[in-house]
Amino acid sequence: MKKGLKVLLGLMVAAALCASPALAKVSADGVDAESKTVILAGYDACTGKYGDYGLDDRRGQEIAVAEINAAGGIASGPLKGYQLKLEFFDDRGDPKESANVAKKIASGKYLAALGPTMSSCALAATPIFNRYGVANILTYSNASTLTEQGFNNLIRLTYTTKSISDFMVTTARDEFKGKTVAIISENQDYGQQLRKYAKDKAQEIGLAISTDDVITPGQDVDFSSILLRAKNSNPDILFLFVTYNEGGMIAKQVRNMGWNVTLYGPDSLTAPKFFELADNLDNIHIASLLSLDVKKEEAKVLVSQFEEKYKGLPPLSAIYGYDAVKVAAKVIENGGVDRASFIKNLKDVKTPGVGSPMYQFDKNGEGLVPPLVVKTAQWHKDQQK
Repeated sequence: MKKGLKVLLGLMVAAALCASPALAKVSADGVDAESKTVILAGYDACTGKYGDYGLDDRRGQEIAVAEINAAGGIASGPLKGYQLKLEFFDDRGDPKESANVAKKIASGKYLAALGPTMSSCALAATPIFNRYGVANILTYSNASTLTEQGFNNLIRLTYTTKSISDFMVTTARDEFKGKTVAIISENQDYGQQLRKYAKDKAQEIGLAISTDDVITPGQDVDFSSILLRAKNSNPDILFLFVTYNEGGMIAKQVRNMGWNVTLYGPDSLTAPKFFELADNLDNIHIASLLSLDVKKEEAKVLVSQFEEKYKGLPPLSAIYGYDAVKVAAKVIENGGVDRASFIKNLKDVKTPGVGSPMYQFDKNGEGLVPPLVVKTAQWHKDQQK
């Protein structure tokens, strides 16, 4: 009798589980066959000292999701017609929180992860995604070490810290005719990798480094002592291997002390906050891609929607967030219908974008991106009006 009751109860539980849409609705890989929805996870620093980057990354992703859904969803393949859903996580620009976010995404109902901007956060999250078999499309993280890990589950949309440093050092000598440079870098992975590669390249091509100082973002606000030391060394160029907050403050303090040295930084200084903080943009130069051409067909929706909602042209973090969704959609079209098949198709994807004329990737997941260029900070500011 007891055995019969146990069998009956087991059958009843099994029937209840099968009948419960709440339990059977969404697979562990984030593909909901009942509602024809694919769930993606975005993550970046939406609050904290790097919040401007993450907010724009999320905005770009949201615009791309809305555009794809309005056009009928996934355009082709086994999941043709499926709508995209985006859930976005704030890692606050903190590597520890980014690791926690990665664990949540890995254990949740998400097909792939898109983000982040900060390299230190990406370095904390990528081993977790690799361990649990979740694809990560890196939106705007430059650290060369990310793809050097040898993981098969990630691709990078933008260029590396090494390519940026090599370009900046070479153009400092060839375009600006500099013979000596001073360096100020932040003590995060991003700044320290730029610093390392720049020093290596400078030694290779014979560019002298007069001073080399490291700051702590979020703590250091008075840079007068290191700026005075750098000024007294009389460099031709001052490299700023920092992000927009510290970059803007340093640029303003440089000009306030009456020093008109050429300031030269990476594209982390293209964020609108940098222009606001720096105030005087004379003789400031930035190395970046000519990523946004408003006349490109691929840019029309992003530009119009961003201008309408946020009253300006999309910065680079928004561009790469937008493109990350477009790349993910193309991987899905090509057969990435669960986590394993998404990773299998990840590095073979090829699709046009806003940040690159054609996204395609090498065996390490490194994007085959266009060459860098150097433009004035004023030029970059004008592009955002």
